[in-house]
Amino acid sequence: MLLFIHAGCENELDLALPVEPSKLVVEGWIENGRIAEVILSHTAPYFSVIDSSTLPDFAESHAKVTVSSSYESEILTLKPNTAYFPPLVYRSVEMTGESGLSYAVEVVLSGDTITATTTIPDPVSLDSIWFSTDQGEDTKGRIWIRLTDDGSEENYYRLLYKRKGKDSTYVAVNLSTFSDAMFNGETVELGFLRGYSSMIALEDENFFETGDTISVKFCTIDREQFTFWSVYQNQVIAAANPLATSNNQLKSNIRGGLGIWTGYGTTYYLVYAKK
Repeated sequence: MLLFIHAGCENELDLALPVEPSKLVVEGWIENGRIAEVILSHTAPYFSVIDSSTLPDFAESHAKVTVSSSYESEILTLKPNTAYFPPLVYRSVEMTGESGLSYAVEVVLSGDTITATTTIPDPVSLDSIWFSTDQGEDTKGRIWIRLTDDGSEENYYRLLYKRKGKDSTYVAVNLSTFSDAMFNGETVELGFLRGYSSMIALEDENFFETGDTISVKFCTIDREQFTFWSVYQNQVIAAANPLATSNNQLKSNIRGGLGIWTGYGTTYYLVYAKK
């Protein structure tokens, strides 16, 4: 009788959850003196089965991607590049970025057109850059920079790195995106830990280590890019903390899709991590 009553109280739930149509995600950038690069992928439904066999299905390789400035335009060429995911990158062949210019990207796919525009700010040089071990550590430390900020305007920065033999592409440092709001017109010293190279396997420690040879990419960005990347990095931090949540929306400059089209004013540095 108890079993009968228990069975009679059970209600079978059949939730018909709405499925959002897939959207195109654009991740592209152009910087002074370097070619334009664009990666295309598609969003996945929340309850999708995502593994090594299904991941390639979210890549997009049939789009027409064009990048234009005020005086030139080029249709990008799709090339394999295993340093990224998806491992397919649309790249310019002849066009390289020039600081002070605006660049538009247009993606045409299945009759739809996705567009965005960005500007490459003037690059800023660091006063100095070095590696230093943390207090109490023998081999582990962080990258430090000394920067004299231009006090005549608001400035926005982003810092990325690539360790020789360890990273296949440039990775944003932890808290990579910052403005001069707290040090406008001043000279400051800032230290940075490594960022997460993968959201699948989050490292417990994010120190650089002695023996590392590190290429550092110091970027100036405009306010629109700063807003996107600062919200993005806050969401990465929240994702690494099971007790944290984030209600912020990424403010994309992509019209008709998702993602970001970024212009970088870059300077490059090589750091040898020594005690």
